[in-house]
Amino acid sequence: MTLLRHTYCCTLSLCLLGTLGLLAFGADADPEAKVIKLAESLPNREPIELKPIRRLTRSTEAYQETNQEAGNSFPGKENSGIVKSRQYPDLFWVENDSGDDPKIYPIRASGEDYRSARYAGDLGVTIANAINVDWEDITVDASGNVIVADVGNNRNDRRDLVFYIVPEPSPDAGRTTAIKRYFIRYPDQNAFPPQESERNFDCEAVFTVGDTIHCFSKNRGNKLTTLYRLDHPRSDEVTTLTKLDTLNLNGQVVGADASSDGKRLVAITYRDIWLFERESTEVSFFDGRVSWAPFRGDQVESVCFASDETLFLIDEATGAMQLAQLSDLSLVRAATSKK
Repeated sequence: MTLLRHTYCCTLSLCLLGTLGLLAFGADADPEAKVIKLAESLPNREPIELKPIRRLTRSTEAYQETNQEAGNSFPGKENSGIVKSRQYPDLFWVENDSGDDPKIYPIRASGEDYRSARYAGDLGVTIANAINVDWEDITVDASGNVIVADVGNNRNDRRDLVFYIVPEPSPDAGRTTAIKRYFIRYPDQNAFPPQESERNFDCEAVFTVGDTIHCFSKNRGNKLTTLYRLDHPRSDEVTTLTKLDTLNLNGQVVGADASSDGKRLVAITYRDIWLFERESTEVSFFDGRVSWAPFRGDQVESVCFASDETLFLIDEATGAMQLAQLSDLSLVRAATSKK
């Protein structure tokens, strides 16, 4: 009887320990099991052809030399973001990486610079109360704002990651002001920097659904990406991002954009284009239809919807603006959920 009682107590203790372990660490201890794996069953196909639009004028050495001599500010070669204006037809906004002035630049769909009659000697609109530490993407929201993402974090040691909220200026303006600054932190980052195997807190891909900002991580510690959402931000305060989904997209995500209705999302790696389509904003992008295609480029890090059928991509290394047809992508998965 004593032996039976001892055996029962030991068994009960082990069960309780197991239950506590599941509560503490989750029923699935393997983080890979929670990853949305989309890159494991891709078809074998040739890269799609990107149609050259033009090499952006401001990326040429001749333009830089001319403006240096005239004493004008000018952007460098690192074009890190592009987005279509929702206020002005045939207009797109681009920005540059660290090292440039805190400026956003209007360009035409042809890739030509928008030259202001008011400020003919210089290009771009200066955001007076912003600093370009490491601008990595640009987007727009439903309320008519341009959002500049100063969220580059190559070493994973920044504590000043910020989104500048700027009412979309006239392309003829020379200066403007950010009306809000949303500082952010990652919920799963506890060291600045973390050890190299955990350096997954860089970001170069930002988009909005309505007025809500989303961002993909550019992971350096593993080959995955995590989608985060900025909920209930307050200006000049630090808001912890909401962690949503972790995916395998066959490489580091370096650019993203969403359609104005929030039902289509494009994300790019250095060699792949991914298109996610959903029937309702009430369901996840990753439960909808998924299309994909590889492409060739030197260092393409910017993408946006040019139209319902096309994308613009910009190569950061060369300043080359290129066009992709969405019809050239291959369907890799039908929708798995509908609302």
